[in-house]
Amino acid sequence: MSKTHRGKPLKAETPQSGRGKCPLCRRTGVKLLYEYEFDGKKFELCKQCNSAAKSGKIKEAIALT
Repeated sequence: MSKTHRGKPLKAETPQSGRGKCPLCRRTGVKLLYEYEFDGKKFELCKQCNSAAKSGKIKEAIALT
């Protein structure tokens, strides 16, 4: 695959290249590609927060937001 086509589907599915501020860890400029639902609220999380959410480590942090 040539370098010109890398990330093309990502740009098509998420506007602004999928970057922003993670609501849990408060880091800016990270890719928010993972959708997580908690108590009827949907959050867009970064990769690190998504893996922590799947393992059940950040239920308390999500409840506080």
